Amino acid sequence: MTSASLAGGLHVSARWADGCLNDWRVTLHRPPVAKALVGLTPDEALSRVPLYYSLCAHAQREAGRLALLAAGQATEEPAASWQLWAECLHEHLWRLLLDWPRRFGAAPQTATFAAWRGVRGQGRSALVAATVRVLDETLGGGGQGGLLEAGLTRLDAEGASAVRVGLEARVAALHAAQESLAADDVYPHGSNGQPGVGHGKAWIHTARGALRHELRLEGERVAAWRVEAPTDRNFAGETGIVKLLPADLPTRAAAQEAVERAVLLLDPCVAYEVEIADA
Repeated sequence: MTSASLAGGLHVSARWADGCLNDWRVTLHRPPVAKALVGLTPDEALSRVPLYYSLCAHAQREAGRLALLAAGQATEEPAASWQLWAECLHEHLWRLLLDWPRRFGAAPQTATFAAWRGVRGQGRSALVAATVRVLDETLGGGGQGGLLEAGLTRLDAEGASAVRVGLEARVAALHAAQESLAADDVYPHGSNGQPGVGHGKAWIHTARGALRHELRLEGERVAAWRVEAPTDRNFAGETGIVKLLPADLPTRAAAQEAVERAVLLLDPCVAYEVEIADA
Protein backbone atom coordinates (compact mmCIF):
# COMPACT_ATOMS: atom_id res chain seq x y z
CA MET A 1 0.00 0.00 0.00
CA THR A 2 1.41 3.41 -0.94
CA SER A 3 1.79 6.33 1.47
CA ALA A 4 -0.86 8.20 -0.54
CA SER A 5 -3.40 5.42 -0.10
CA LEU A 6 -2.58 5.23 3.61
CA ALA A 7 -3.28 8.96 3.96
CA GLY A 8 -6.65 8.83 2.19
CA GLY A 9 -8.29 11.48 0.05
CA LEU A 10 -10.74 14.38 0.07
CA HIS A 11 -13.53 15.18 -2.38
CA VAL A 12 -15.44 18.46 -2.19
CA SER A 13 -18.43 19.11 -4.44
CA ALA A 14 -21.32 21.57 -4.67
CA ARG A 15 -23.84 22.87 -7.19
CA TRP A 16 -23.78 26.47 -8.41
CA ALA A 17 -26.86 28.45 -9.42
CA ASP A 18 -27.57 32.20 -9.46
CA GLY A 19 -24.40 33.10 -7.59
CA CYS A 20 -24.92 30.59 -4.78
CA LEU A 21 -23.53 27.17 -3.90
CA ASN A 22 -25.75 24.43 -2.52
CA ASP A 23 -25.89 20.65 -2.18
CA TRP A 24 -22.47 20.46 -0.60
CA ARG A 25 -20.69 17.12 -0.28
CA VAL A 26 -17.44 16.98 1.67
CA THR A 27 -16.13 13.43 1.75
CA LEU A 28 -12.92 12.72 3.64
CA HIS A 29 -11.75 9.14 3.20
CA ARG A 30 -9.44 7.91 5.94
CA PRO A 31 -8.27 4.28 5.87
CA PRO A 32 -8.34 2.84 9.43
CA VAL A 33 -4.55 2.83 9.62
CA ALA A 34 -4.35 3.24 13.40
CA LYS A 35 -6.17 -0.07 13.85
CA ALA A 36 -3.04 -1.77 12.54
CA LEU A 37 -1.26 -0.66 15.73
CA VAL A 38 -3.65 -2.62 17.97
CA GLY A 39 -2.09 -5.77 19.37
CA LEU A 40 1.49 -4.56 18.95
CA THR A 41 3.88 -3.83 21.76
CA PRO A 42 4.32 -0.09 22.44
CA ASP A 43 7.78 -0.09 20.88
CA GLU A 44 6.54 -1.88 17.77
CA ALA A 45 3.61 0.48 17.42
CA LEU A 46 5.72 3.61 17.86
CA SER A 47 8.21 2.44 15.24
CA ARG A 48 5.37 2.06 12.72
CA VAL A 49 3.62 5.39 13.37
CA PRO A 50 5.96 7.48 11.13
CA LEU A 51 5.73 4.79 8.43
CA TYR A 52 1.94 4.77 8.41
CA TYR A 53 1.72 8.57 8.76
CA SER A 54 4.59 9.72 6.58
CA LEU A 55 3.41 13.33 6.28
CA CYS A 56 4.73 15.19 9.35
CA ALA A 57 6.33 11.90 10.37
CA HIS A 58 8.44 13.48 13.15
CA ALA A 59 5.39 15.13 14.70
CA GLN A 60 3.35 11.94 14.37
CA ARG A 61 6.00 9.89 16.13
CA GLU A 62 6.46 12.48 18.86
CA ALA A 63 2.71 12.69 19.51
CA GLY A 64 2.62 8.90 19.80
CA ARG A 65 5.64 8.89 22.11
CA LEU A 66 4.08 11.53 24.36
CA ALA A 67 0.79 9.61 24.52
CA LEU A 68 2.64 6.44 25.48
CA LEU A 69 4.56 8.32 28.14
CA ALA A 70 1.31 9.75 29.52
CA ALA A 71 -0.04 6.20 29.69
CA GLY A 72 2.92 5.18 31.87
CA GLN A 73 5.00 3.55 29.16
CA ALA A 74 8.72 4.33 29.07
CA THR A 75 9.76 5.42 25.58
CA GLU A 76 12.72 6.34 23.45
CA GLU A 77 14.34 9.77 23.51
CA PRO A 78 12.20 12.71 22.30
CA ALA A 79 12.72 14.19 18.86
CA ALA A 80 14.94 17.27 18.72
CA SER A 81 12.87 20.45 18.66
CA TRP A 82 14.75 21.83 15.68
CA GLN A 83 13.81 18.80 13.59
CA LEU A 84 10.15 19.38 14.41
CA TRP A 85 10.46 23.08 13.49
CA ALA A 86 12.14 22.01 10.24
CA GLU A 87 9.23 19.72 9.43
CA CYS A 88 6.75 22.51 10.18
CA LEU A 89 8.67 24.88 7.91
CA HIS A 90 8.69 22.24 5.18
CA GLU A 91 4.88 22.12 5.14
CA HIS A 92 4.54 25.93 5.13
CA LEU A 93 7.06 26.35 2.32
CA TRP A 94 5.55 23.55 0.24
CA ARG A 95 2.27 25.44 0.10
CA LEU A 96 3.70 28.95 -0.24
CA LEU A 97 6.37 28.17 -2.84
CA LEU A 98 4.63 25.48 -4.90
CA ASP A 99 0.84 25.45 -4.50
CA TRP A 100 -0.20 29.06 -3.93
CA PRO A 101 1.72 30.43 -6.94
CA ARG A 102 -0.17 27.98 -9.16
CA ARG A 103 -3.46 29.28 -7.80
CA PHE A 104 -2.45 32.79 -8.90
CA GLY A 105 -1.20 31.75 -12.34
CA ALA A 106 2.49 32.06 -11.44
CA ALA A 107 5.28 29.53 -11.79
CA PRO A 108 5.94 27.37 -8.72
CA GLN A 109 9.34 27.95 -7.15
CA THR A 110 10.42 24.33 -7.51
CA ALA A 111 14.17 24.97 -7.59
CA THR A 112 14.02 27.26 -4.56
CA PHE A 113 12.06 24.69 -2.58
CA ALA A 114 14.35 21.83 -3.61
CA ALA A 115 17.42 23.84 -2.60
CA TRP A 116 15.91 24.61 0.80
CA ARG A 117 14.92 21.00 1.37
CA GLY A 118 18.42 19.87 0.48
CA VAL A 119 19.78 21.81 3.45
CA ARG A 120 17.57 20.06 6.04
CA GLY A 121 20.17 17.38 6.65
CA GLN A 122 22.95 19.88 7.32
CA GLY A 123 21.84 20.93 10.79
CA ARG A 124 19.94 23.74 12.45
CA SER A 125 22.31 26.64 11.69
CA ALA A 126 22.45 25.86 7.98
CA LEU A 127 18.67 25.51 7.83
CA VAL A 128 18.14 28.83 9.60
CA ALA A 129 20.32 30.58 7.02
CA ALA A 130 18.55 28.84 4.12
CA THR A 131 15.12 29.77 5.47
CA VAL A 132 16.09 33.42 5.89
CA ARG A 133 17.24 33.48 2.26
CA VAL A 134 13.90 32.14 1.06
CA LEU A 135 12.00 34.66 3.16
CA ASP A 136 14.07 37.61 2.02
CA GLU A 137 14.74 36.73 -1.61
CA THR A 138 11.57 34.92 -2.70
CA LEU A 139 8.64 35.53 -0.39
CA GLY A 140 9.54 39.07 0.64
CA GLY A 141 10.97 39.91 4.03
CA GLY A 142 7.78 41.30 5.52
CA GLY A 143 5.43 38.76 3.98
CA GLN A 144 3.58 41.43 1.98
CA GLY A 145 5.70 41.43 -1.15
CA GLY A 146 7.74 39.07 -3.25
CA LEU A 147 6.24 35.96 -4.71
CA LEU A 148 2.70 36.39 -3.32
CA GLU A 149 2.26 40.12 -3.88
CA ALA A 150 0.32 39.83 -7.15
CA GLY A 151 -1.86 37.11 -5.68
CA LEU A 152 -2.76 39.20 -2.64
CA THR A 153 -3.69 42.10 -4.93
CA ARG A 154 -5.90 39.75 -6.96
CA LEU A 155 -7.68 38.55 -3.81
CA ASP A 156 -8.44 42.17 -2.91
CA ALA A 157 -9.87 42.82 -6.37
CA GLU A 158 -12.11 39.75 -6.12
CA GLY A 159 -13.38 40.54 -2.63
CA ALA A 160 -11.75 37.44 -1.17
CA SER A 161 -10.78 39.16 2.06
CA ALA A 162 -11.08 36.06 4.25
CA VAL A 163 -8.63 34.15 2.06
CA ARG A 164 -6.27 37.12 2.04
CA VAL A 165 -6.29 37.28 5.82
CA GLY A 166 -5.73 33.53 6.04
CA LEU A 167 -2.87 33.58 3.58
CA GLU A 168 -1.20 36.45 5.42
CA ALA A 169 -1.61 34.48 8.64
CA ARG A 170 0.16 31.54 7.02
CA VAL A 171 3.08 33.74 6.01
CA ALA A 172 3.20 35.11 9.57
CA ALA A 173 3.23 31.54 10.92
CA LEU A 174 6.14 30.76 8.61
CA HIS A 175 8.09 33.72 10.01
CA ALA A 176 7.27 32.66 13.57
CA ALA A 177 8.45 29.10 12.91
CA GLN A 178 11.70 30.42 11.42
CA GLU A 179 12.28 32.57 14.50
CA SER A 180 11.62 29.59 16.78
CA LEU A 181 14.03 27.47 14.75
CA ALA A 182 16.70 30.17 15.07
CA ALA A 183 16.14 30.44 18.83
CA ASP A 184 15.96 26.64 19.22
CA ASP A 185 12.67 27.04 21.07
CA VAL A 186 10.97 24.03 22.63
CA TYR A 187 8.43 22.70 20.16
CA PRO A 188 4.81 23.17 21.38
CA HIS A 189 3.20 20.03 22.77
CA GLY A 190 1.18 18.72 25.69
CA SER A 191 -0.11 15.48 27.20
CA ASN A 192 -2.15 13.98 29.99
CA GLY A 193 -3.19 10.51 30.99
CA GLN A 194 -3.93 7.85 33.54
CA PRO A 195 -0.81 5.70 33.85
CA GLY A 196 -2.54 3.29 36.23
CA VAL A 197 -5.04 2.27 33.57
CA GLY A 198 -2.72 2.68 30.59
CA HIS A 199 -4.58 5.61 29.05
CA GLY A 200 -2.70 8.48 27.42
CA LYS A 201 -3.45 11.55 25.31
CA ALA A 202 -1.07 13.97 23.62
CA TRP A 203 -1.09 16.85 21.16
CA ILE A 204 1.65 18.47 19.16
CA HIS A 205 1.83 21.52 16.94
CA THR A 206 1.99 21.17 13.15
CA ALA A 207 1.78 23.65 10.28
CA ARG A 208 -1.92 22.74 9.89
CA GLY A 209 -2.87 22.87 13.58
CA ALA A 210 -2.80 20.55 16.55
CA LEU A 211 -2.25 16.85 15.89
CA ARG A 212 -3.73 14.57 18.57
CA HIS A 213 -3.03 10.99 19.58
CA GLU A 214 -5.00 9.00 22.15
CA LEU A 215 -4.27 5.40 23.13
CA ARG A 216 -4.96 2.68 25.66
CA LEU A 217 -2.65 -0.11 26.76
CA GLU A 218 -3.59 -3.48 28.20
CA GLY A 219 -0.70 -5.39 29.64
CA GLU A 220 2.17 -5.25 27.19
CA ARG A 221 0.04 -4.51 24.15
CA VAL A 222 -1.78 -1.63 22.47
CA ALA A 223 -5.53 -2.06 22.97
CA ALA A 224 -6.64 1.10 21.14
CA TRP A 225 -5.02 3.98 19.27
CA ARG A 226 -6.71 6.99 17.70
CA VAL A 227 -5.18 9.77 15.62
CA GLU A 228 -6.96 13.05 14.92
CA ALA A 229 -5.27 15.35 12.41
CA PRO A 230 -6.26 18.98 11.71
CA THR A 231 -7.69 17.82 8.37
CA ASP A 232 -10.23 15.66 10.20
CA ARG A 233 -11.59 18.73 11.99
CA ASN A 234 -11.31 21.23 9.12
CA PHE A 235 -13.19 19.01 6.67
CA ALA A 236 -15.85 17.51 8.91
CA GLY A 237 -18.29 19.46 6.70
CA GLU A 238 -18.47 22.50 4.44
CA THR A 239 -18.67 25.13 7.20
CA GLY A 240 -14.99 26.04 7.14
CA ILE A 241 -14.99 26.31 3.35
CA VAL A 242 -18.12 28.47 3.19
CA LYS A 243 -16.66 30.97 5.68
CA LEU A 244 -13.80 31.64 3.26
CA LEU A 245 -15.88 32.27 0.15
CA PRO A 246 -16.47 35.79 -1.22
CA ALA A 247 -20.02 37.11 -1.27
CA ASP A 248 -20.00 37.36 -5.06
CA LEU A 249 -19.75 34.16 -7.11
CA PRO A 250 -20.96 35.42 -10.50
CA THR A 251 -20.08 32.33 -12.55
CA ARG A 252 -19.51 28.63 -12.01
CA ALA A 253 -15.84 29.14 -12.92
CA ALA A 254 -15.51 31.85 -10.27
CA ALA A 255 -17.13 29.53 -7.74
CA GLN A 256 -14.74 26.71 -8.67
CA GLU A 257 -11.74 28.99 -8.19
CA ALA A 258 -13.06 30.32 -4.87
CA VAL A 259 -13.64 26.84 -3.46
CA GLU A 260 -10.24 25.66 -4.67
CA ARG A 261 -8.59 28.53 -2.83
CA ALA A 262 -10.64 27.95 0.32
CA VAL A 263 -9.72 24.26 0.40
CA LEU A 264 -6.05 25.06 -0.14
CA LEU A 265 -6.12 27.59 2.69
CA LEU A 266 -7.62 24.98 5.03
CA ASP A 267 -4.74 22.81 3.82
CA PRO A 268 -5.77 19.15 3.73
CA CYS A 269 -2.97 16.70 4.43
CA VAL A 270 -4.34 14.35 1.75
CA ALA A 271 -4.80 14.55 -2.01
CA TYR A 272 -7.99 16.41 -2.87
CA GLU A 273 -10.29 17.33 -5.71
CA VAL A 274 -12.98 20.00 -6.05
CA GLU A 275 -16.01 19.60 -8.31
CA ILE A 276 -18.45 22.47 -8.84
CA ALA A 277 -21.34 21.69 -11.19
CA ASP A 278 -24.30 23.66 -12.49
CA ALA A 279 -27.51 23.02 -10.58
